[in-house]
Amino acid sequence: MFKQITNLQGDEIYLIISLWIFIVFFVAVGCMLFFMKKDHIQYMKDIPFDGSEQANDYSPEERKKL
Repeated sequence: MFKQITNLQGDEIYLIISLWIFIVFFVAVGCMLFFMKKDHIQYMKDIPFDGSEQANDYSPEERKKL
């Protein structure tokens, strides 16, 4: 099994590219979260509690009309 990993014969470029895509994506997401405004985080955190009952007040027929 390990012989296949060590004997890539030129296919290692795909492994390296996928590793870099993985690293860049998670570093970018981490930076985005680190620099995100705290007001936006609080707003996004409170969304499930704001008006969730309003969507349940409609009957199935009324939801189709919306």
